[in-house]
Amino acid sequence: MQDRKAALRTELQSAQRDLLDTLDRILPDDWQRGSRNEGWTILSLLTHLATSEHGFGGTVRRMAAGEGGVPADFDPNRWNASQLRRNAEVPPEELRQRLEAAHAELLAFLDTVDEAGLDGRGYLSTGVEGSTEDCFRLSATHKRGHTQDIRAALSLAAV
Repeated sequence: MQDRKAALRTELQSAQRDLLDTLDRILPDDWQRGSRNEGWTILSLLTHLATSEHGFGGTVRRMAAGEGGVPADFDPNRWNASQLRRNAEVPPEELRQRLEAAHAELLAFLDTVDEAGLDGRGYLSTGVEGSTEDCFRLSATHKRGHTQDIRAALSLAAV
């Protein structure tokens, strides 16, 4: 059990560290730079990551408690659009603080979850059924993917 949780913690922390290292490279004029995600800027990606991290926290808690994950009819595009609208005026510094706080909460919850909780089942935001452990891993994979999107946008800026 401890090996399982330690592996998850390492994966989550590594993805977070890579993202924060990337965010540290962003200059004030870069936030509105377009990304390879159609219609999304680097700031949009940060907004999405901050709100998603919070969402992953709620999902793993529900799954571990035997309450399922996201609803079976969850529409990530609709959810993402609503989060971008709601947070359109939030500055990057505050979004980063929210991201870091949600990440800390996710790790704190990981410390408390037991074996049965890690095996809890429910729908993931990707539309497939999985375990709480799968949801933790999805959080890290999701973060890594968007970190690459931000890095690609910054590379385009340097050309």
